[in-house]
Amino acid sequence: MRNLKKSALFLCLFAFVNMFAQNAQEVEFEIMDKEIPTEELTYEYLLAHKVFLREKPSVRSEKITLLDIGTKMVLWEKSLYAKEIDGIKSHWYRVTTGDQTGWVWGGMIAQKSFGSIADNQVKFVYGYESIALNASGVAEAKYQLRAFKNGVQLDKMVLDSLGAIPVHIENHGSLGLFNVEDVITVDLADSDSGYQVGKSYIFWNNGRFKKVASLIDYADTNYLKTESFVFPSDMQGVKSTILLKTTITKNIKTLDDALSQNNVEFITTPYTWNGSKLMKKEKAQAITKDAIVSTDY
Repeated sequence: MRNLKKSALFLCLFAFVNMFAQNAQEVEFEIMDKEIPTEELTYEYLLAHKVFLREKPSVRSEKITLLDIGTKMVLWEKSLYAKEIDGIKSHWYRVTTGDQTGWVWGGMIAQKSFGSIADNQVKFVYGYESIALNASGVAEAKYQLRAFKNGVQLDKMVLDSLGAIPVHIENHGSLGLFNVEDVITVDLADSDSGYQVGKSYIFWNNGRFKKVASLIDYADTNYLKTESFVFPSDMQGVKSTILLKTTITKNIKTLDDALSQNNVEFITTPYTWNGSKLMKKEKAQAITKDAIVSTDY
């Protein structure tokens, strides 16, 4: 019922101003005040692999050293002007890492960093990959998720925005799956309204990312469809089984129709994860064509 209400609200809020549309291609970070005590400093991490630390905020400046992915740094100052590379616009930042100080372009710094729950030596970093115009002249963003261990990159995955913008990324651990180390979700928001419309699911196992599925809500003037996964840890279920829960509401004329139970169909379909893709369990209830999940195998 929660998903149903979410989709109904999506219809009502669709005309609102996009709360996330503040120049999504610009990457900005908070800089530290030199008076801040060491124990209160905020650290950022390098998103890219093998990046030069430079003497000045310019690609033509002298190179100080080469930084590995995940390098921990404190940001003290930003350049007066921003630079655009591959459609990403950001300032240069004067950083300190270890006993060295220099400048790094902000597009090379992770917008989100977090660790593996299965292995505390494995870390993940996330941020923009590029933004470019497609054949229709519409800007399309790509995002990168990288894994590293002790300064060595293990794997990299590039995600497109699927017509929605990634808002929040989170690691949930294995969620009870025996052949998955970390389940990572990326919340997706409608690019016009800013309202959340779905999730992308990524599994991490044996040093590799696997894009599992993107569950996107669908809504029009008389039809709602929402989908969600239920994992073994959510239901004390079989460790190999994931349930796809689909809710379909038809004949919607008013908000009361959307919240009514009379015209709602609930479909539960069990899947197994075989290490590389989702497999529908035999004798499972067939899922209708309109309700099928968008999956990347």
